[in-house]
Amino acid sequence: MKKKLGPLMFQFEYLNKQKMSGLSEFVDHFEAFLEKIDRKYLYGVELRNPNYLKKPFFEFIKRNQLAMVFLQGYYMSPIKSVFSEFKDNMKGATVIRLHGPERSGIEEKTGGNWSKIVEPKDEELDDVVEIVNYFKK
Repeated sequence: MKKKLGPLMFQFEYLNKQKMSGLSEFVDHFEAFLEKIDRKYLYGVELRNPNYLKKPFFEFIKRNQLAMVFLQGYYMSPIKSVFSEFKDNMKGATVIRLHGPERSGIEEKTGGNWSKIVEPKDEELDDVVEIVNYFKK
């Protein structure tokens, strides 16, 4: 199946100080984990803590040949601003996830009916196109 797989993504919840002391501890633990897994696959990392989106995180991504997983939504910084600041530190595969706001709020607005768009984000599409075009070079 390897030929048919994209990045296998590790998705992390918001890691507050009670769960993880900070980015340095996260990187240390994750690099120790990477030493133990089969590296023939491409892995990606999705964080839900905007405080971790700093140069050391992108150095970690690059050093370990991981895919950056951009998350648009929740409490994350806009992907355009993260991309603009750190694009020179990113190479290779990239994933863009356009989540939107917290799910329970949307479920309340839709009554659980997922058959239509309730909060269009058309203004963000140009940013996504710019990021995709940058990485397809």
